[in-house]
Amino acid sequence: MTFSNAAGSILATLTQVDRMGLLATRVKDLPVGEFVCLLDFITAEFHQYLRAIDLINNEGVETLLEQLLDAFTIKIGQILTADQTTIFLVNQEKKQLWYKTVLESTGRSQEYHLPIHVGILGHVATTGEALNIADAKTHPLFSEEVDQPPGYDTRTILCIPVFSTTNSNKPVAVVRLLNKENDVPFDGEDEQLFRSFGDSMGIIIESCQSFYVAARNQRGVSALLKATTTLGQSLDLETTLRSVMDQACNLMQADRSTLFLLSKETNELWTKVATVDEKKMVEIRIPANRGIAGYVASTGEALNIPDAYIDPRFDPSTDQKTGYKTRNILCMPVYNAKGELIG
Repeated sequence: MTFSNAAGSILATLTQVDRMGLLATRVKDLPVGEFVCLLDFITAEFHQYLRAIDLINNEGVETLLEQLLDAFTIKIGQILTADQTTIFLVNQEKKQLWYKTVLESTGRSQEYHLPIHVGILGHVATTGEALNIADAKTHPLFSEEVDQPPGYDTRTILCIPVFSTTNSNKPVAVVRLLNKENDVPFDGEDEQLFRSFGDSMGIIIESCQSFYVAARNQRGVSALLKATTTLGQSLDLETTLRSVMDQACNLMQADRSTLFLLSKETNELWTKVATVDEKKMVEIRIPANRGIAGYVASTGEALNIPDAYIDPRFDPSTDQKTGYKTRNILCMPVYNAKGELIG
């Protein structure tokens, strides 16, 4: 029985439950020289894992993904002479496509999510079939919701999947190019040119996504531990609320978070939030069936709203009291150990 010398293969083999005792059996009769060589291979693999762990624990790992996507976006658009290029990452668990862009108004990065089964974009993401369309708006799959950015006029479109390294039929991303230079359609040469570097992109994007998810999970564990420590150290509700919400902001990369508590006596949701200048805390009380928070409290249904002010359930009164402008919202019910809604 032998081990492959390929990087990562020895430790990967040893993690398999049905291979218990494999290493002991292998080294039992090894000459000293071969044993030293085996140790060198294992040491090299552990160094790779340690570097990966360092990267996961590095707060800049999420910035790494953003920088890579930004660089790829610019260069692909330049190579294929597209007016607009976007790389959408595929989230199979949530059935979503998502991407990040920098808002000109604030200079901050903003994350957007789109349904995975809608439009030309969704077709490519779910089938793995590239689509090259000379007149986008007349195509039966065209969806203004996902295939035409706000304020943009989509004419020609080239949508190409980027596949997983472990599953050649599973897209990990979709690259969408809009409006080729000189208002001519994209052609077969454009598709072939993209495929010349598409596989390498797939390896990089998939690896970065793995690090990105692991880093978020790590941050979530840290945030939970900090919040739990606060609950044990302080009896002051205002301090506790602020600490827990600070950790929630950090975990979700949100600009602001609020925990509304349910008062069964008054049938209200209430909280304390900071004004936009962070100088004082303001108590907010709303009926338990009013606004986005009230809807979630009444139905137990989580809501993910990309534009708060166009949702008819949104109540702007909190914004008016604090001076804050809400853009998008993720609102979820909170239950106690008995399964009772508490906020």
